[in-house]
Amino acid sequence: MIQEPVYSTLRRAEFAELVDLFVGELPLRMSVIEQLMSAGDREGLCRAAHQLKSSAGSYGFGDLSLYAGRVEALCRDRATMRAQLEYAVDELSQQASRVRA
Repeated sequence: MIQEPVYSTLRRAEFAELVDLFVGELPLRMSVIEQLMSAGDREGLCRAAHQLKSSAGSYGFGDLSLYAGRVEALCRDRATMRAQLEYAVDELSQQASRVRA
């Protein structure tokens, strides 16, 4: 299945450079999130997902913010099974791979 690219809703020229920086840093942020998931570091994962949720929303990527928020909520809930959290991180990663400047 071909995934459509996702662009920022911030359409004003003065935000273009900031959006470019956010999109450029996104692969590193996702790498950190995936490493934290692999290591089983829920506290670190919660923190990284929260930061991504906030910044994604600020830069006009509302859907990405929702996926990051889901990861954050699941990792805060101690009843969440690891498989559920892995699935949510995978969905977040898929959404992040669609983001374009």
